[in-house]
Amino acid sequence: MAYLVDTDILVDLTRNNQAAIDFIDGLNNEWSISAITGLELIVGAKNNREVAEIDRLLATFDTIHLTEMIERRAYGVLKRYAKSHGIGTFDSPIAASAIEEGLTLATRNRKHFAMIADSSLELPTY
Repeated sequence: MAYLVDTDILVDLTRNNQAAIDFIDGLNNEWSISAITGLELIVGAKNNREVAEIDRLLATFDTIHLTEMIERRAYGVLKRYAKSHGIGTFDSPIAASAIEEGLTLATRNRKHFAMIADSSLELPTY
C-alpha cells in the first residue's frame, strides 16, 4: 500500500520525534508528499536556515504536484467540507492528491480528513 504523508507527520519528523521516525521507516519507502506540504512547512519555518533545511528535506521525497484533476477535486472537497468540518485551503489539495493518486493519507489530523468519503486514512497513534 502506498501513502501520502501529511504535513503534521513531517513536522514531527523534522523535530526528531522517534515515533514519527519509526512510523515513516515502517512505510518502507512506499510514500510521497504533496507539493502543498512544502508550502505548509515553509509557513512554519522560523528563519532562512530552517527554510534551507526544508528545501534539503523536500528534495529527498517523492512529491505529487497539483494537476487539473487534483485542483478540481480539491475545490469540491473544500466546497463540501470547509464550512461543515473546517477543512482548510491547504488540507483540501492534500486530500485531493491522495484520492486522485489512489494513496492512503497518513495523518494525525482526523478532524480535517475523516469525513471525506473517497479517502483512505492511516492514523498513526504515536
